Amino acid sequence: MADFYATFTGKKNIAIPEYFCRENDIFVCLIPVHMKTRFALLLSLIFLSACTKDSEGPDLDYPASFHLKRFDQVQPVRMFTRSGEVKDAAFVKGHALTQRMQTLYDLGATEPEGEPGTKITLLSRSEAERDNGRVTRYDVQKQGDALVLTSQQEHSSGYSRNEEFYLNLMIGLSKYKPLIYDKQPLPPALNTGMDYTYKTKEQLAVSLKGQELLVHRLAYAHQTQYSGRSMVINNQFDPTGISLLREGDTLVVQEFAIVGVPVQ
Repeated sequence: MADFYATFTGKKNIAIPEYFCRENDIFVCLIPVHMKTRFALLLSLIFLSACTKDSEGPDLDYPASFHLKRFDQVQPVRMFTRSGEVKDAAFVKGHALTQRMQTLYDLGATEPEGEPGTKITLLSRSEAERDNGRVTRYDVQKQGDALVLTSQQEHSSGYSRNEEFYLNLMIGLSKYKPLIYDKQPLPPALNTGMDYTYKTKEQLAVSLKGQELLVHRLAYAHQTQYSGRSMVINNQFDPTGISLLREGDTLVVQEFAIVGVPVQ
């Protein structure tokens, strides 16, 4: 304690003032008026330390491994148009767009399709890996109630001008915004079918529920009079993305999670 006070005040061999106390490993300072400047500095240091801790992963016995086993947290299908949300649940459930979206996943399956044997391991507060026959390493960052796992490996992709709306819609509907950067136009002479390339990193939005890990998924399907598209992405729903819908557009969304059970 004396060393801390000496560092803070610049004075050595001095009795610790009575306005310093210790509470749960945090030094609390009851400061007279003439020490306002130093008090502000101390508060800033405590605030920065708290912010750093909040951005880290949860308190676990690391490494903590989870096998992906079943579906959970299944939410009702929601439908939106430019005019707002369609509230007729029976109409939404039986709509052809809903049926098309749900062909991408089977919530009644005993094990999530495409995930047999997949294991996610939280190696530390800041690093994780997924093993589905190929090991992928991720950086971990806490965002609100979720942990966002961002692949350490960079990928390249591309899209045409006709697909730009769908890329923007995917970003808009994602609660945790995808990493898309270094966008570059392609010369038409290349004749690749793409007008732009970009770089990205895969992300997983996960959270802990008791002893289990939830891997969040967002399914959605969009259609116009002439075209449509359906996707399942590793994210949660951001309703502000509905503002991107145009006249004649219809969108259905459904959220669910894949449960990871602890590896014994």
